[in-house]
This record gives sequence, C-alpha cells and structure tokens, in this order.
Amino acid sequence: MERIMTAYWDEDREELDVRRPTGQNFRFSARQALAGGHEVFGVQVIDNEIWVLTGAAGSRRPTWKARYTQTGTYRGTSAL
Repeated sequence: MERIMTAYWDEDREELDVRRPTGQNFRFSARQALAGGHEVFGVQVIDNEIWVLTGAAGSRRPTWKARYTQTGTYRGTSAL
C-alpha cells in the first residue's frame, strides 16, 4: 500500500497540519492564505505541493489557491 501526503487546515490556529508519507507530522503558519479577508474552503495535496483553497469571506466557493511546499515554503497565490 502506497503512503500519501495529507494536509488539513486548523482554523483555530490558522495553520496547516501536514503528514508526510514517512509518517512525519508537522504544522506551519499559512496566514498568507487569509490575506484580504479571505476564508479557507479546503486543502488539496497535488504531488508534493499543498493548495489552500480560499475565497472572500461569505462567498459560496473558493476563487483563489495559495500554494505551499511540504516544508511550509509559500509559493504564491493564483486564481482558480
């Protein structure tokens, strides 16, 4: 069975919680995802990259993605 990387958003701490395929678990701040009054709709793992899906507070669906590496490096934001 192949192990996969998983990630979830901790809304109380405004952090990403990441579990690598090796079993190593760590957290890092991801406040860039909330810039401009955005809220987090979900987190998606694509290969070794973590996407935090965000949108304006009160909207129905995400319109932006903030990208992070598995080590917590911010890689920028782009529209969906």
